Amino acid sequence: MKYYIGLATSFHDPAIAIVNQQGDVIFAEDAERFLGYKRGLYCLPDNPYYIEEVLKTYCSDCTELVIAKTWSKGREKSTNILENVVLSILETFSFNIDVNTRDIKDQFYFARASQAAAGRTLSRFFEASCRNFIVGNYRNKKPTEVRYFDHHLTHAANACFNSPFSEASCLVVDGMGEKSSIDYFTYKDGKITPAPIKVKRSFKSLGLFYTIICENLGFDPLKGEEWKVMGLAPYGKKDQKIYDLLRASLQVKNGNFVVPKNLNAIMKEIKAMAREPGESIEAYKDFAYTGQLVFSEIFMDLIDAIYEHAPSKNLAISGGCALNSSFMGTALAKSKFDNIFVPSAPADDGNAIGAALLCYQQDNPGWQPSTQIQSPYTGSEVKQKSLDKLHRYSHLKATDYGEDVYKKTAEFLAQGKIIGWAQGRAEFGPRSLGNRSILANPCLVDIKDTVNARVKFREEFRPFAPSILHEYGDEYFEDYQESPYMERTLVFKEAVRDKVPGVVHVDNTGRLQSVKKEWNAPYYKLIDSFREITGVPVLLNTSFNIMGKPIVHSVEDMLAVFLMSGIDVLVINNTIYEK
Repeated sequence: MKYYIGLATSFHDPAIAIVNQQGDVIFAEDAERFLGYKRGLYCLPDNPYYIEEVLKTYCSDCTELVIAKTWSKGREKSTNILENVVLSILETFSFNIDVNTRDIKDQFYFARASQAAAGRTLSRFFEASCRNFIVGNYRNKKPTEVRYFDHHLTHAANACFNSPFSEASCLVVDGMGEKSSIDYFTYKDGKITPAPIKVKRSFKSLGLFYTIICENLGFDPLKGEEWKVMGLAPYGKKDQKIYDLLRASLQVKNGNFVVPKNLNAIMKEIKAMAREPGESIEAYKDFAYTGQLVFSEIFMDLIDAIYEHAPSKNLAISGGCALNSSFMGTALAKSKFDNIFVPSAPADDGNAIGAALLCYQQDNPGWQPSTQIQSPYTGSEVKQKSLDKLHRYSHLKATDYGEDVYKKTAEFLAQGKIIGWAQGRAEFGPRSLGNRSILANPCLVDIKDTVNARVKFREEFRPFAPSILHEYGDEYFEDYQESPYMERTLVFKEAVRDKVPGVVHVDNTGRLQSVKKEWNAPYYKLIDSFREITGVPVLLNTSFNIMGKPIVHSVEDMLAVFLMSGIDVLVINNTIYEK
């Protein structure tokens, strides 16, 4: 049997995806889960210990492997260019050296020096890893072939092939690709082609623009702390001076980014507003709000540009910037499109799926992708061997409730208990979608503060997401949009805000997850059981981890978070564990 292995080979968010001979995604997972290392910075997607287990589990009948990589073969050339401007990059992003001492074009929008240096080095490791990919039982099989794809094309494939559309416009917006940070495509009947917009080679970037917002607030984008900007922004208001500076620094013209001639002067003013280490975040709420506002306006200009040059009813969006759920909740209403789709992993990890499917399409040119959205539940399963050890040695109270597990767990939730919930296969992407989740009762006024303080150990301004049964979406949200991957933030209707205060943010919004029985039957049953008890078809859902760590991967990970936090009850499959 022939399998296609997609490797997301950026310096951040490495991931692997496996596509079978029928063109189905049978496995996709971020390497950070196995490594226990948030974002997996500078790590391989095909760790030799990890990949052997994955291959034996998901393609044991393999006779031929084809490797698909998420960057063109010559990508190291672009990283060499970046390495030559190491000092300039450090100047602009560290905010500690005068940028006027250098004369580097577009210097504000370069990637970090460390990222650039790592890119070239890692490309060599990836090449060696791919050439020696077959391990264990695969050593004597047919030699592995390696194929390379343009980075933004893999983004587009991840969005288009996994969407419910047979025809769409496609927009890619990220930190940096191979020649720019944006790209435009059209999609029809399984074919992805460039849209009629000439994208200029440039290091200007909306993703790096948001990085500056994040860093100016004292957060660390390398740790993925852009979420903190989105959480803090609703507490602030528009600051006209900050707005004018940020809006002038990056603009869109004819579908391309442009910057003003006085960019250095603007950067000096922005630098002067940076939060000092240890300084209270309270005074920077307006900066967060204004930065999010400007980001949204620029993103909207890009959406308008693709509609103007490649109009369609449907828009598929990919790239790391698509993770900005605060903007995504407003984009459809402001755009001329009828539908917008964002995949479960729109950042570089999701490109593993895009590359694998592009590779499959090369060998099967008549292939038509399904118009059913891709299930996000493609990760690892809970190991029975670990569960056996847990039962034998943990001394926890453990009860197998069978099908009654949903009712019993719902009762615990209604009582105000915080639940660690693990079912089936893990989600692919950065968000927990009911298979590796921490759950709580959204009806409790103080539940947000309780979970932040006792379980997540994070800032009090950080909100939590509502998981809602899809059929009740219109009852709870204004202009309800189906949101299978928790990818957009919508406004709660005024009449229901007091029902679920635990998941209503300060601006009356919630980053919702729509739950359907056909997408995730166990999670649907749990929420429906909670609805039968409380009358509320909503649960507070956050990722099963603590701040700074990836979502739990193993039973051992789950047990560590359970015992070292304020989680009251752990539920794995049909068994409930109590302290």
